[in-house]
Amino acid sequence: MVEFPGRGCADGVRDADPVARTRAHDPSSCIWRACSVELGRDMIKLIATPGSRAAGPIGRALIAAAAFLVFGIAPARADRADDAKDVVADATDTLRYFASDRNYSGLWDLMDEAKALVVIPKSVRAGFIFGGSGGNGVMIARGGEAGWSEPVFFRISAFSFGLQAGGEVSEVVLVVMTDRGVRDLLNTSVKLGADMSVAAGPVGGGAKAATVDVLAYSRSQGVYGGVTIEGGVLKVNNKWNEAYYGQEVEPRDIIERRAVSNSASAPLIKAAALLATKD
Repeated sequence: MVEFPGRGCADGVRDADPVARTRAHDPSSCIWRACSVELGRDMIKLIATPGSRAAGPIGRALIAAAAFLVFGIAPARADRADDAKDVVADATDTLRYFASDRNYSGLWDLMDEAKALVVIPKSVRAGFIFGGSGGNGVMIARGGEAGWSEPVFFRISAFSFGLQAGGEVSEVVLVVMTDRGVRDLLNTSVKLGADMSVAAGPVGGGAKAATVDVLAYSRSQGVYGGVTIEGGVLKVNNKWNEAYYGQEVEPRDIIERRAVSNSASAPLIKAAALLATKD
């Protein structure tokens, strides 16, 4: 039998109280993540030990398992909440930019009627606009006197951008103009142009909303105005929602019931309120 050296996480968990032992078997717990990383490191040490029985095919299997434990599940789960906060921060920067540039006054004029905003920040540019591998964004909705909601996270894929003029798309804001559009977005997934209508946002002062569910604006290099989006698929990212709010939560609990909150959302909500007051 191959034995792992030293006394570590496994021994500590065995000696711990029943609650800790239960959490050690829960992949979402910090104890489980710590044990996974420690186990992976012990496996790597064992593989590197001269004369170890963990050689040949066994060693190769252990290498794969160790890499999975140390570099795979544990960091991914641990970092999910931080990644979500980064997207919120990037989305905040995007809204601040749109609020500061008068070339987007057409967007400003729509804010009185807007039901929600979907913000796809610059952080996703390399991920899906050019690479085609997907990206992340957030949706916030207006709730009367309650103001703008906390964000719901989305996974975004299959976008095809058609600029009204040449240039590079780097950030996108989708202005949701109908209650139906908000309801559709809170479903499992929605395809723009198929499940809901979408058009390029009007530019210039005094812009009027078209009879569509979503109007799209982009920040581009040297180009101001709307952007047409075909085939974009937005899917609620429940894992990020759970990580960000620290509990399982449905999109409607966030948008409609206002059942959860995170202090990291405050700058984003403030940026949306500022955009809504521009004239």
